[in-house]
Amino acid sequence: MGRQLQVFDLVKAFGRQDFQILDSQYKTRLANHPLVRALWTVGRYFVVVSNMQTWDTELVTGDCEAISGYSADEVAALKAEFAMNFPLQQDQAFNLNVVKLGMQYLHQQPKEQRESIYAVYFYRARRKGGQLITVQHQSIPIIFDENTVPFIFSNIYTDISYLGVTNIPQALMVNRHTNETFNIQPHHLDLVKTEDLFSLREKEVIQLLLTGQTSRQIGQQLNISVETVRTHRKNILKKAHLNSTAELVSYAVTHGVV
Repeated sequence: MGRQLQVFDLVKAFGRQDFQILDSQYKTRLANHPLVRALWTVGRYFVVVSNMQTWDTELVTGDCEAISGYSADEVAALKAEFAMNFPLQQDQAFNLNVVKLGMQYLHQQPKEQRESIYAVYFYRARRKGGQLITVQHQSIPIIFDENTVPFIFSNIYTDISYLGVTNIPQALMVNRHTNETFNIQPHHLDLVKTEDLFSLREKEVIQLLLTGQTSRQIGQQLNISVETVRTHRKNILKKAHLNSTAELVSYAVTHGVV
């Protein structure tokens, strides 16, 4: 793939980061949030916790300046302006439509499901110095009001430029309660349910592949033979019409496979 794949376990990373805005309640909520505990980020990332009622930035952590060109203090000072202006403007128009679709979908779901619903955006963003990068932006609701409507979100920005994703912008709406994933495209502003191609075991193999493990290491971890792992890998590529693990990484990220 031209570079070594970096995969970060977010819940472990939240315990290691130097938080620029120290607020223990958000650090604790992030570390224990069921969605965050299930997330992986493929590449360098930073996190911005935003309050959509006050438009304040509650917390900034991670490789913020390395990715965006803005320091954590600058992002905090910009507040909502950062979230609005970091994406390329033509991509941001699509993102705002996804927000509307997402809130409509959220209100249609039972309240017990709402904490398990989140959005993933893929778009071009402009660094402070003007360079364009491709971003995966996971928006995780972490605090809800009395009507179970989210108003504080953890926004995880990951630089996925090296994956070479070309179908930009696009987005996913994920419901972990029902294990449903919906794709949203600019030419079709609607929630289109994605086909679940892979078995549970195949998903386990994919997740371990994303961490850079070899077939032998995966076999040891899953207590299956190397030949069984290789068979799973062949079947995974065949099902998704892919030719390599590099293509699989890009596919898994943009299709919400794991």
